[in-house]
Amino acid sequence: MHAHTVLEFASHTDTGLVRSHNEDAIAICPEAGLAILADGMGGYNAGEVASQMSVDLVSEQIRQKQANSWLPRMPWQSSMPQKWIHDAIVYANEKVIELANANPDNFGMGTTIVTALCHHDKLVIGHVGDSRAYLFRDNFLEQITRDHSVLQAQIDAGLISQADAHLSPIKNLITRAVGSHEEIEVEVHDHQLRQDDIFVLCSDGLSDMLDQIYIQTVLREQSADLDTCCKTLVYLANRQGGFDNISVVLIRVKELHERGFMEYIFAS
Repeated sequence: MHAHTVLEFASHTDTGLVRSHNEDAIAICPEAGLAILADGMGGYNAGEVASQMSVDLVSEQIRQKQANSWLPRMPWQSSMPQKWIHDAIVYANEKVIELANANPDNFGMGTTIVTALCHHDKLVIGHVGDSRAYLFRDNFLEQITRDHSVLQAQIDAGLISQADAHLSPIKNLITRAVGSHEEIEVEVHDHQLRQDDIFVLCSDGLSDMLDQIYIQTVLREQSADLDTCCKTLVYLANRQGGFDNISVVLIRVKELHERGFMEYIFAS
């Protein structure tokens, strides 16, 4: 039995205080080192269909690829999991569009998605839309995905300052989504893991209600218990107004194993 990276997962999702139903969806597959979070849109009977369907399909596709990958995966082969995530989200996009076109009830549905997959000593993160990933390391929280949103494009172009961004009336207009266009651009990056890192995946129902410093403070105080930490973040987002569905996934690096070169060669 080869030593391998061990992750601890916790997640929580809530309808919030304003919406009548939850259009967010989460899938956690600890045995696959996989977590997926999606925030659907398109109103009742559409948003939650798009998000749940995308989460299920992406999870299924990635787990299938993992199972069929017989090669001992070399450390320089990290492009494989990147491709798995990319292809799985592209596939979900096709299926969501197909269903929306076939069923008038689902017309116009779409979803954001953020997917995290552990590969040896890296976490590969792919996303579309404004559901985010953060990294909490050495007591500091850093946003590691870039929102695919009109507001982020304005910030990038220097038209609006980061400080004024939270006041913007257009902060929920996204420029990419699963289900909105035949051509989908998935952004995927590798992140080197370190012992005790905590990765946060969340829907904008959390990040709109609690700013980065606020989330960082909660993690500093409560990260010993991931489950409680998840519930606290959701509770606080509700206390700030809970204007949207709120979902959060926390992933802690419990044990980090970096295989030596010879171990790769002789890995079963």
